[in-house]
Amino acid sequence: MHLRLARWTLLLFVVASIMLIGSVVLPARESGRVLALLDEDERVLEPLRLLSSRLGAGIADEAADLQGFRNTGDAAALVRFQRTRARDDSSTASIHDLSTRVGGNIAAEAESLGALIARWRHAAGVSPGAYPVATSPTASGVQRGILRDSVQLSIGRVQADLVARSADRRTAVAEHERRGVVINAAQVLIALVTLAALFEVLRRERRRARREAALRGVAESLALAFDKQDVAQRVATGALELLSATSVSVAHVENVADAGQLTFAAAAGASRDASGTMTIPFADAEGERAGRDERPSMMAAAAIGHAGWARQRAMVIPLGTAHAPIGAVIAFESSRFRFHQDDLAWARILGHLASFAYERVRLLDEARAGEAGLQRVIDSRGRLIRGFSHDLKNPLGAADGYAALLQDGIYGTVSEEQFGSIARVREAIHRALSLIEDLHELARAETGRLDLQRERVDLSALVRAAAEEYRATAAVKRLRFVVDAASELPRVDTDPSRVRQIIGNLLSNAIKYTDSGTVTLRARAQAAAPPDEATHLLVEVQDTGPGIPPDKQGFIFDEFARLADGRHPGAGVGLAISKHVAEALGCRLDVASAVGQGATFTLRIPLSSDASDSSRDPARPTTEGTPDAGLSREVAGAPAP
Repeated sequence: MHLRLARWTLLLFVVASIMLIGSVVLPARESGRVLALLDEDERVLEPLRLLSSRLGAGIADEAADLQGFRNTGDAAALVRFQRTRARDDSSTASIHDLSTRVGGNIAAEAESLGALIARWRHAAGVSPGAYPVATSPTASGVQRGILRDSVQLSIGRVQADLVARSADRRTAVAEHERRGVVINAAQVLIALVTLAALFEVLRRERRRARREAALRGVAESLALAFDKQDVAQRVATGALELLSATSVSVAHVENVADAGQLTFAAAAGASRDASGTMTIPFADAEGERAGRDERPSMMAAAAIGHAGWARQRAMVIPLGTAHAPIGAVIAFESSRFRFHQDDLAWARILGHLASFAYERVRLLDEARAGEAGLQRVIDSRGRLIRGFSHDLKNPLGAADGYAALLQDGIYGTVSEEQFGSIARVREAIHRALSLIEDLHELARAETGRLDLQRERVDLSALVRAAAEEYRATAAVKRLRFVVDAASELPRVDTDPSRVRQIIGNLLSNAIKYTDSGTVTLRARAQAAAPPDEATHLLVEVQDTGPGIPPDKQGFIFDEFARLADGRHPGAGVGLAISKHVAEALGCRLDVASAVGQGATFTLRIPLSSDASDSSRDPARPTTEGTPDAGLSREVAGAPAP
């Protein structure tokens, strides 16, 4: 589009330039031809007319002086004859020379004129020399008169040809002048029309560029709208600039069943009554009512059902669709800028942008409402769990107390079988209390209400301490329990009790679901591959259990998710709690597993950028330089073969 416009602009500019140059060059060419014709008339035709007139008079003087000399013998008459004859010969030669420049009949007459003059002089008895002969004429007076008249007639024909030639020259001059004026006027007119077209193209391009900028501004402004009222005000302000309107009003549909009844929501521009409601007659091309037309249309302001509006043209831009109407934008034209058909295309784009903005705000409101509802559900669930746990812990604690009294024989001696039953009752009560505490902890984690106490932690010592709690459990199941913790790990800022809670959950699950083989607890530092990433400390719990299918590895972190076949007790909330706690600490908990090859759970603890060797415990001795420096490897729970 821009390339085509540039080509048209260049073409119009070239045409206008050619026409302006031609308006100077072609009239100058015609003026040159006129000057050439005038110059010929002045330098050739006019002298020929004067010479022919003088020659006619000279021939008459020659005849008179010659006749007077013959009649009286007056020598003065002979002298006059000789002077006149010399002047006439000079005139005849000049006429011959000038006539050759003119050509045509004039040159032919001038050529025959000299011969007629010579014949007349010979008939008059004039010798070719300087003096006439003394004898009588060689021809009669009648013949001499006829020859003299022939000379005068020839001179007259030359003069008549000269007059006709001058008239032709004047006609040609007038024609050239008229042609020059016409050509000049036509070229100037074409140049002016071309320049006007060029200016119109440039004006339209400037207007289009201004509207594109205004449309971009409207789109950017609507992207920042946060509610329906804000969208309406931004649409009104944007339409005012985009359409060069004098005022703009935005109205919303309140009743979807009657899309023509609207309520004003916002206005911009000149003062105009934009309150209350109005009715817009959306109609089809034939003017019959056809429901809602989604295209912008022109109509008189009085046709819009609102009291007090004068008869002024307005543009109505429907918002939404026929099935989901939103409202309309009413733009009133100003006295300087009248609405045209191309304005409807820009208005339609504005309507689409506004409809998208309303839809975005609607979806945003729904998302906010959904988020608020979800938060209410979460809060309600947390309150339910807290209340449930509080209401159950007290009676369960009381039941455990009475069971302890029975087991201790306070109410009488119990048999061995009764003692075992009471022990199993107390174990069940303790599991119930543990489950209640887990649910309470899960509720706090989901609502982000975990209590975190951050401090500088020696992760290596923390890992070894956590491992001690599970040595006996691993030994009971005859599992090989490996602790591999680097002794020179940097200290980290974290909550040691929460990290220990995560490690405990991971070790408990690893031991629970591993029937034979090894459970490994490992702590090490991982240097980032890209130099701009932070270094992490890794705590890994690896087992040789049945493994986790790939499609279930994300599911296991959900609450109450269990993949076992029912042989292992548990509620399935330990990993969910661990995931929430890890995220609250700014850590990440991942799993890598394959069916039949065990599983490895990794807790990634970010190390702050200022962590260095100076953060190590100064009281701990350094063991650098030895092959196994910094490693403390312990194996427990596996009996000697």
